[in-house]
Amino acid sequence: MELRIAQLRKKKDITQKQLAELCSTTQQQIAKIENGNVDPQLSTLRRLADSLNCEVKDLFYSKIEFLEEIQLIAKKSKLNLMQTSIIELNSVCSKEMGVPSLHPYWSSIQIKNNKVFFKEDK
Repeated sequence: MELRIAQLRKKKDITQKQLAELCSTTQQQIAKIENGNVDPQLSTLRRLADSLNCEVKDLFYSKIEFLEEIQLIAKKSKLNLMQTSIIELNSVCSKEMGVPSLHPYWSSIQIKNNKVFFKEDK
């Protein structure tokens, strides 16, 4: 699932526990959702969106948004992409900005000529 809840939560500077309280759930449940261990029900997505002051659709990454987020984090972190592996980039993005480390889009990410982009579909 292409959820970006952790990223939105971190931008609002609230903890998993605080978000859980706003959504009438547990911190453990928020952690499971953020880590992709559970697929939340639509009612939960609505509560999350309300708590994060956004629309349900904003909880999901588009392919372009995912790539733009990765590029922005790489730039802000001043990563030398010529010397950075996808695993290192993944680690920085997940720790610093809450980008899901197991997101399916990662399998399509490539670094070449100091740029991050999606591998071409074959």
